[in-house]
Amino acid sequence: MSTGWTAPGSSESSDLPAADHPAEGPATGPGPAGGAPSDGPRRELVQSLPLFPLRPLGLGEVLGAAVRIYRLRARTVLALAAAVYGVAFVIMTFTTGAGMIPMMGDMQAMMEDPTSSAASSGGTFSASDTVLTVVSSVVSWVITMLAASLVTAALTAVAIGEATGHTITGAQMRARTRTLALPAIGISILVGLLTVIAVGVPTALGVLPLVLMREATVLTIGALLVGLGIGVLAAIWVWARTILAIPALVIEDTGVLGSIARAFRLTAGRKLWRVLGIGVLLYVIYSLAVQVLAGVFGFVAGLAYFVILLASSMQAIVLGMMVLTVISMLGSYLATVLLAPFLSAGFAALYADSRMRHEAWDVELTRRARQSWDADGSGGR
Repeated sequence: MSTGWTAPGSSESSDLPAADHPAEGPATGPGPAGGAPSDGPRRELVQSLPLFPLRPLGLGEVLGAAVRIYRLRARTVLALAAAVYGVAFVIMTFTTGAGMIPMMGDMQAMMEDPTSSAASSGGTFSASDTVLTVVSSVVSWVITMLAASLVTAALTAVAIGEATGHTITGAQMRARTRTLALPAIGISILVGLLTVIAVGVPTALGVLPLVLMREATVLTIGALLVGLGIGVLAAIWVWARTILAIPALVIEDTGVLGSIARAFRLTAGRKLWRVLGIGVLLYVIYSLAVQVLAGVFGFVAGLAYFVILLASSMQAIVLGMMVLTVISMLGSYLATVLLAPFLSAGFAALYADSRMRHEAWDVELTRRARQSWDADGSGGR
């Protein structure tokens, strides 16, 4: 990361470290009394701020901001993610366990009495088992989405503050999160509904031929696959169009509907493709890293499950499933907490890039940064 100093209006930034440059105040040369330089125009030096440069960003700079947030504010952002996702994962663990109770009961009954009804059904799911599994999955998805919205709202304020030189303390971040919690949740709920509609309508239309003809043919299966494919693409389109809604809420205070409308304007026309490409890359990196970290715990959980079964002569199935669930959920929790700041800071940088690229927001950010730097310099003299 460059921590050098640049002169406003110059076309190139210095590659020298900050220690090689003046650390406070404008540069002045020998001159008459009053501090005016004796030759050439006065040049004011402005600090190159740490998270990302105040200009349209390249792909590497967006990814760099997503990583650099750990070096700048690791304790603050990880503590917030741990608190928010801690509550979320406790709820998700209980809902997941509740959804598995009937299945575990059937498995236990089958092991104890092979002639029972559970055994005669071949261990297949009943209708109630299927409903409970679907409900627990939906609840987990909703809780994860709401928790992610809160973390993104808080870390957007931290990231933009670091970029402009207005560092936000942990107390300010928590207060900001409480203020924005309901609007951020509202945005997530609306985006979730839009996503469900985007997936559901084409999929339902694709299923319609199969329902009417009541026969699996090339036509009906093809219509189903086409409808499902269109639904997935529509969901990705909704996600890309609304990915900047929560950063807009945090920075512009536009409210729920205003933030979604603002996100649509920031991704209108050809602007969508850059946001989509970088957003997908950020999310793919995040998802792969989460899967790798959670997979380690999943391996340990599976090993513990089989050890419990072998030690109990295949009798402690319920205990084994409980241990498997808890360890797996713990792994998912730790992986999500560790990597949530990466995703949130990346989205904040993507929002800033979009505005600096198309609205010259970097001019406003540079003015704010200069004011903050001048205030710090004045305070030090």
